[in-house]
Amino acid sequence: MRDWMEAKFGRTTRVMTALVEKAQEADAAGASRRDFFARTASLAGATALGAAGIGLVQPIAARAAETAATATPDTAQFILDVAATAECLATTFYYYALGSGSLPNVNSNANRNYFQAAVVQEYRHYQILHYRGATPLTTQFYFPDNMFTDESVFFPTASLLEEYFISAYIAAAREFSGVVSKGIKVADPNAIGLAVQIAGIECEHRALLRVAGNMNPANNVIIETALIRRVSDAVAPLTPFLQGGSGFSGPYARPGMNEVNAIAWPYGFDSFPSFHVV
Repeated sequence: MRDWMEAKFGRTTRVMTALVEKAQEADAAGASRRDFFARTASLAGATALGAAGIGLVQPIAARAAETAATATPDTAQFILDVAATAECLATTFYYYALGSGSLPNVNSNANRNYFQAAVVQEYRHYQILHYRGATPLTTQFYFPDNMFTDESVFFPTASLLEEYFISAYIAAAREFSGVVSKGIKVADPNAIGLAVQIAGIECEHRALLRVAGNMNPANNVIIETALIRRVSDAVAPLTPFLQGGSGFSGPYARPGMNEVNAIAWPYGFDSFPSFHVV
């Protein structure tokens, strides 16, 4: 299983990385990102990704073609709102994974506690961001067909999402420096610190997903991959999860605090020490 999962996940990640990198190149050269994604939407069909990979990449490329042309400079509020949306998305897929009876490597005695802790952490991240003024774009989400019944879909999808969450927080830290974004002119050290604090936990999630998915080594990078250079670049990859479409099922509603606490027992909110936000 390890070699097969690594191969499928690796191919999916490489395709998505290539899409983003080429879009950035086109953007820097002044080319239309809409035109770029329209030309490369067929890339998924030529990569032998399997059903899970094709289900991810084709709608992402298509939605990217629709959304990329309207990108505007990131503002602090926009970054917070996208981050809150991502945390709600993560809370939702961990919650439904835990509630599924068809994901044995999620719900095994060895691994279930990882996912119970993760669903609490993601919900807490949302609460922290909400306290700082964030409003999620939606609290209902769509996932690839069989996401919660087929591990060959769940692990590549969840791992890829965590990579984008990590990349978005890396981009947020850079943008909050006040020197790389047209929408943020003054450095915000507290926002930079918060982005780093949350990114560290998302890195743990990525590694533990690889543990549960038997992908070795779980800690397989020297530094985290930066798939995007600004937070707005994460919108296109996330759009199918927010709006659905061909190959996606839903909507799945983000669980509330009581639901999260119940499914995480005995690793619910009270099991974590008090946290300190910069």
